[in-house]
Amino acid sequence: MGLKVALYSGGKDSVYAALISWPVDLFVMFDYDFLSPLSPHLVNVRSAVKLAGSLSVPFVVLKVHRNNAMNEQADFFRKMNADQIIAGDQAVEDHVKYFDEVARRAGASLRDPLWGRDPAELLLQEAQALSFVIVGAKEKFRDLLCMRVSRKNVQELLRLSEKLGFDPIGESGEYHSLVYRVEGRGASIDVRCRRRLRSNGELIALMD
Repeated sequence: MGLKVALYSGGKDSVYAALISWPVDLFVMFDYDFLSPLSPHLVNVRSAVKLAGSLSVPFVVLKVHRNNAMNEQADFFRKMNADQIIAGDQAVEDHVKYFDEVARRAGASLRDPLWGRDPAELLLQEAQALSFVIVGAKEKFRDLLCMRVSRKNVQELLRLSEKLGFDPIGESGEYHSLVYRVEGRGASIDVRCRRRLRSNGELIALMD
């Protein structure tokens, strides 16, 4: 039987998708050498590694290259004998179609347990299962940066999404998150915003 591999960034959607599909055998993060701006997840990869360790799941970062990314990803999953690939998409159809093709080429199946869920309801569900800090945000949503969200204050983030006009889970890249506690699995890491930087109209928090 093959491995169950979860696409993993350390962010709330990827972690929650993995939890729904638990157990998983491996986390994988992709380093796309042609994307801009900087990824808040790659900038804070040390924290993502710590979280994976706290969850007792091995973690791999795979660098992929322009014009060959899909082949490189499919080759990786094939070599890892992946049977199922877990993704955390809710509404980005192009992303689902892309990884469905990656899975097909790798001889695996794609599972997207968050797909089509109501964003506000999904955020509430995620906040019951985990706590996260916002590590990236578009310039116009800069006040979100370094905000910690848990079941205790998730309604505040929902109110802000309505007031400022962004997707509650940040599905369009309005903000990016880093999970620091997973309820029920005894997993937690210490995180602290150390400094902030700008990258092509986005703000990124560097975490300790």
